[in-house]
Amino acid sequence: MSQARVRALQNGINIGLRFCITKRVIRITELVEMHIPDGLMDPVIALTGWIEFLVVAAVALFLVRTRVKDKDLPRIAVLSAGVFVAQMLNFPIGGGTTGHLVGGALMAIMVGPVVAILGMTVILLIQGLMFGDGGMTAFGLNAVNMAVIAPLTGWGVYTLIKPIVSRKDEKPFGPGTAIAVAAGAWASVFLAAAACAAELVVSYAISGGTYGIAATVSVPAMLGYHTVIAVGEAIITAGVLAYVWSISPGVFAREPVATTKAEGLRGILHLKTTQATIAVLIAFALALPLYFIYSAEGADGLEKTMSDAEVEEGGAVFSSPFSYGENYFAALFAGILGFVVTALAALGLLRILQGVKAAD
Repeated sequence: MSQARVRALQNGINIGLRFCITKRVIRITELVEMHIPDGLMDPVIALTGWIEFLVVAAVALFLVRTRVKDKDLPRIAVLSAGVFVAQMLNFPIGGGTTGHLVGGALMAIMVGPVVAILGMTVILLIQGLMFGDGGMTAFGLNAVNMAVIAPLTGWGVYTLIKPIVSRKDEKPFGPGTAIAVAAGAWASVFLAAAACAAELVVSYAISGGTYGIAATVSVPAMLGYHTVIAVGEAIITAGVLAYVWSISPGVFAREPVATTKAEGLRGILHLKTTQATIAVLIAFALALPLYFIYSAEGADGLEKTMSDAEVEEGGAVFSSPFSYGENYFAALFAGILGFVVTALAALGLLRILQGVKAAD
């Protein structure tokens, strides 16, 4: 191929969006939508993100003690772990760009926004510390965007829209509820992306271009990519909630649901949390090949924005002990490991908070 042809391909326009052909191989470890890496944000903005997150997290830790019952803890832990593995599965949106479920709206609608903030925080911590998803210096910003803005926006839009679009005689998950769920999920991703774009712009402005990305690139790119990615979020969230409420409408009800108890292994297998765990891991194992077929060589919304701005990812300040792997079995192992660690971490945190409540 001639050099002119190569340059033409590298500068090509596809579906109205510019993208670069690079020599870097995209691996599953890099497909992390909206996770800000180390070295991209101005230190002042990164520190501000940490402060904002710690304030919100402190309030959430205080409020959650009175909002969660003991019987709900295993299910919340499994839900958090389920969102972790769901975030590993990217879907293509065209032009070499991919997206994945954020899950903030899903968690907030199922267990409430306060619990969702803590659940999403645990997910982001496991991703950052164990698998290197998102820089630890930028963890505060990542948490503000995905563990605070996304759940609160998703829950808020859902709560506001549902009474308007639902009928009084509607089923537990009728068309009105589905519309409200989808709208909340879409808004959660779009506003989180808008916040990320704003952080990039401010970092660029106050650092004189040393950090961040110029507004002329970051705003249209982040909002453009995530407008489409948010549609996938809306479809997945509505589909998951419709399925959950159809097979087990009382799973997240405030009042206990009568169940028939069994003993031994049979009793364990009859537990809703055990069944949910098995179902999530089977679904993950079956969906993972589709990721490698359709999305493994794509780049997420933030990566595409960085590529458009010709900004390279800096070196991580913390070396993670694991990766998501570059083949099916390595990724499957990473998913199962992440699922178990996330579930245990979420359960442990909630148990500690319950113990503090009992001591008070």
